[in-house]
Amino acid sequence: MNIDTFKINGEKSGSIDLADNIFALDANSEIISTLVDWHKSNVIQSRPTTKNRSEVKGTTQKYGRQKGGGGARHGSKKANIFRSGGMAHNLRGKRSSQSLSKKFKSLALKHVLSSKLKNNEIVVFDDFKMTEIKTKKIKNVFDKLNIKSALVIEAQNHDEKFILSSRNIKSIKYSNTLGVNAIDILKYEKFVMSREAVSEIEKRLAEK
Repeated sequence: MNIDTFKINGEKSGSIDLADNIFALDANSEIISTLVDWHKSNVIQSRPTTKNRSEVKGTTQKYGRQKGGGGARHGSKKANIFRSGGMAHNLRGKRSSQSLSKKFKSLALKHVLSSKLKNNEIVVFDDFKMTEIKTKKIKNVFDKLNIKSALVIEAQNHDEKFILSSRNIKSIKYSNTLGVNAIDILKYEKFVMSREAVSEIEKRLAEK
């Protein structure tokens, strides 16, 4: 599949052929959905684990006498109505034990990339080399190419000036080819790469 490429100033520079066995599959929504569901089930929720009545430390001795105390009858100070007592419906932090094979994750990544390309949501730059650190320049280029939110993937040989220029733009996440994954790609409207990053991703997925 052939698509246009751009210079760092946003001008068209030429084109690049993307591997059909990685970027031009008939995207399978079931495979993508399975990956998304797996990710959701394995995200650690910021949910605490609290103790119920049987788990709270304390005496099991009856609290007060049965009658004549002037109040309601209570069997233990570990009841949920007392301070430091157990919770009636205690929270249980939970993490799913589901797992997906590396082979399936790689396949899902290919389908996500193919879906992105089909929807014209992949943008390739010649490189991300900059002569100065300037956030406004990056923002203007992305606005010019109608990139509102993007996961930007650079080769392992990255440009520090570009990283510093783009880190203050909240709608952009920067990473390298080692960290690229399908879930992050799905979170952003556009998937942006350098030519070198394309080569590294194709090499990585060709081996799967």
